[in-house]
Amino acid sequence: MRVPLFESGRRLCLLLEAGGTRFSVEATSVTEVASPGPDETSLRGVLEIQDLSELLGGEPEPTPGMVVVFDVSPTLAVRVRSIVEVADVARAVHFVLPSGLGATLASLSHSAVLYKERLYLELNADALPQAPGAAKPPAPLPVHLALSPPERSLVFESQGRLFGLPLSYVSQVAMRTPSFCELPGRSGAVAGLLPHGQVLWPLYSAPALLLGGSVVAEDFLVLADVEGRRLGMCASRVLGVFPHFTSTLNPGEFTAPGLPMPVLFADPRRMFS
Repeated sequence: MRVPLFESGRRLCLLLEAGGTRFSVEATSVTEVASPGPDETSLRGVLEIQDLSELLGGEPEPTPGMVVVFDVSPTLAVRVRSIVEVADVARAVHFVLPSGLGATLASLSHSAVLYKERLYLELNADALPQAPGAAKPPAPLPVHLALSPPERSLVFESQGRLFGLPLSYVSQVAMRTPSFCELPGRSGAVAGLLPHGQVLWPLYSAPALLLGGSVVAEDFLVLADVEGRRLGMCASRVLGVFPHFTSTLNPGEFTAPGLPMPVLFADPRRMFS
C-alpha cells in the first residue's frame, strides 16, 4: 500500500512494530509498504530485504512479516513484524527521550509519541544502518554498591533475587501498563520506557544493571528520583519497607528481620547522579 504524505495541519506517521519495539516513522520517509516476495529475501526481486530488528542489534524477525521501503539513499527495504496503522499524531503527547540510552539510539530517535495509550519511538529513517552490526549497546554504568545499610528501604524481587532501594529515593510503586515500549536491540540494562505522570521513565533491570544478568520487563515498577533523575526498577514482586539492616560481609549485601534472603543494594547517587 502507498503511504499518504503530509496534509495541512496534520502530521501523518506510519506506526509499526519491529522486534519488541513500536516505532513511528514520518510518512514522508516511506515510499511503500508491501508483502515480501515468495523467497522472502527481496521485494519483487529488485530490493534486498534487511531485517529492521537485526539492523538495530536485535533478534531476527519471524517471517514473512511486512516490508517497509524507506526513501533514503541508498533505498532501504526492511522487514518488520507488523504494520499498526497510518495515523495523524499531531495532537498526540510527545516526549523527549531521556539520556543514558546509548549513542546508537540517540542518533536514531530523539523523541517518542503516545498514541492510543501506546508509546512509539519516533524513528529517523536517514540514520538507520544499512547492514547489521553497526548498532552498538550503550556503555554499561559503573557499578557502585552500597557501603553501609540504609535506615529504611523498599525491598523488591527481580529474577529470583532481592534488591533494595533506600526509601528516600522511592517515588512510588506502579504497574507496567500497555503504554510500555521496549527498546530495540541490546539496550544495556534498560528494559524499556514508560510514560507515567507526564514523564518518560527509563526502566532498568536490576540483575542486568548490578550483576550483568539478562534484561526482563517485569510487571511491578519501583519509580525513583535520584538527584532529579527519574528512573524505574522492574520487579516481579514488592515485599515492602524494612528497617534494621545488617551487613552479611558481602559487598553491598545486607539482611533484615523478616526477609527470606539477603538484599543487594546499589549506591544510587554514585551510579545515576
